[in-house]
Amino acid sequence: MKDPVLKTTGVTMKFGGLTAVEKFDIAVEEGTISSLIGPNGAGKTTCFNIITGFYRPTLGSVIFMGRDITGMKPHQVCEAGIARTFQNIRLFAGGTVLQNVMTACWVRQKSPWWSAPLLLPGALREEREMRDKSMELLEAVDLAHLAKEIATGLPYGAQRRLEIARALATQPKFLLLDEPAAGMNPQESSELMDFIRKIREQFKITILLIEHDMKVVMGISEWIRVLDYGALIAEGTPDEIRANPKVIEAYLGKEAAVYVKN
Repeated sequence: MKDPVLKTTGVTMKFGGLTAVEKFDIAVEEGTISSLIGPNGAGKTTCFNIITGFYRPTLGSVIFMGRDITGMKPHQVCEAGIARTFQNIRLFAGGTVLQNVMTACWVRQKSPWWSAPLLLPGALREEREMRDKSMELLEAVDLAHLAKEIATGLPYGAQRRLEIARALATQPKFLLLDEPAAGMNPQESSELMDFIRKIREQFKITILLIEHDMKVVMGISEWIRVLDYGALIAEGTPDEIRANPKVIEAYLGKEAAVYVKN
């Protein structure tokens, strides 16, 4: 295995007397599409929040591209090259599709913040570049024709693609998708898998997703990790995870695991 693009060591998150995540150790290979799965309440989103700086872990470290990013603030993690989407879509209400993507481009802004109100040439040039880049991203997610529409008025599947385009506007090396197929019908889920593969190739990024739709997980993942009660109980290829008694027990109970084992 190559040096991992992301590595967590001994990551533990406690809220008072509750341990939400315990000794979460993963090593994500660059360029892969992998999944983090588990029953509701297993700690998956907590892990995402630790990686992206929304939580500082009680113990342990997060290393990204050889750099310790443990405890960095979310905007610093984003600047380092990690972007994410959320389980509940968080678009900028009232903003257009184009404005939503352009806003994310500011994380790579080179001109000082005060140059834009003064209409300085450098700031104006940079804004034109951000607009062009945003339109290219909207083309990539098939939303360019809706650039002037209010973002929150888009159909659900289009809002999901827009949220991903906004994340891509930060120029990430690592993209975390939190339940991207939530609320989608089978046809939309199938299209989503093709879309995720496409952006991995087009933008040369590593993708880690949380997902409950097992058809999506098994169909798109090259490696799967399974959490239960905050602990990593299994990891492997889709075929290995599908037949793992611990995973079956976590989802279906001990009787089902015994049946598969025998």
